[in-house]
Amino acid sequence: MTTYSIEHQPEEQLFFINIDDGQRAFLKYRRLGDRAAQSSVDFWSTFVPESQRGTGMASQLVDHGFQWAEQNGLHIEASCWYAAKKLEKRIKTLSSDSKPS
Repeated sequence: MTTYSIEHQPEEQLFFINIDDGQRAFLKYRRLGDRAAQSSVDFWSTFVPESQRGTGMASQLVDHGFQWAEQNGLHIEASCWYAAKKLEKRIKTLSSDSKPS
């Protein structure tokens, strides 16, 4: 699988991949809650141009967004169906990894 260069525009609340034809794949988020207290981030929209679907771009964008949120101590929410699917898998993996053998 190709690894894509993901850029972050915090002022736009956006992670994106520039595609050679001038289009962008992106993951949009919004910060929730008080930034001084425990706050959350909601990943609410994922988009990959039709010509690039199935290449792993959406997966890498969402994984990158989740890593950023975790590094910043944010609770992750996902109102985007694709991000929600990835979050559910992530939670299952983390909970099975933490069970004693």
